[in-house]
Amino acid sequence: MVRRWSRSVALLLPLVAVLAWVAWRGTRLREDPAAVLVALKAAQGPALPAVTAAGASSATEVAGYDRETLYEFIDGAADAYLARGFQRCVATTFAFTTPGGELEVAAEVYRFADAAGALGQLEAERPRAAQPLAGEANAWTDGNVLVAARGPDYLKVTALAPGAEAARAVAAVAVAWSKGGIQ
Repeated sequence: MVRRWSRSVALLLPLVAVLAWVAWRGTRLREDPAAVLVALKAAQGPALPAVTAAGASSATEVAGYDRETLYEFIDGAADAYLARGFQRCVATTFAFTTPGGELEVAAEVYRFADAAGALGQLEAERPRAAQPLAGEANAWTDGNVLVAARGPDYLKVTALAPGAEAARAVAAVAVAWSKGGIQ
């Protein structure tokens, strides 16, 4: 009889151990799902707006750069970006169909280690005649060049031809970017 009892206890011990482990895990705090989503989005890297979100007719293939290859993209200014904590960059050229023909707009988004790096680069590159972009925080434009910052990301949009259509196009890219209409 003692043997049967000890055999029953031996069979129940693993089950009791599993139940105790499950109960213990249930009392531990898990990561907040919203915080996990924020971390995943941040790990994605910088992103440009989608062609349709920007109101463009097309865009070139997106090129990416990191700390090692930034000099290939912006040779003369790379040191300033790196000093501010540059991590990654994506760039493309959007094409807009306008009454005067096709207008091209170069767009670049830079990811810095923190928001201070992005704001520092914005202040360093903000055109002298720039005015705040209506309805957008930390966004400045002179109609031809637009700079904006959101968290650790810095956006620079440059129209490759001046004019009223250029001002509308650079603003459209910035608004699409701030709303998160990414590709």
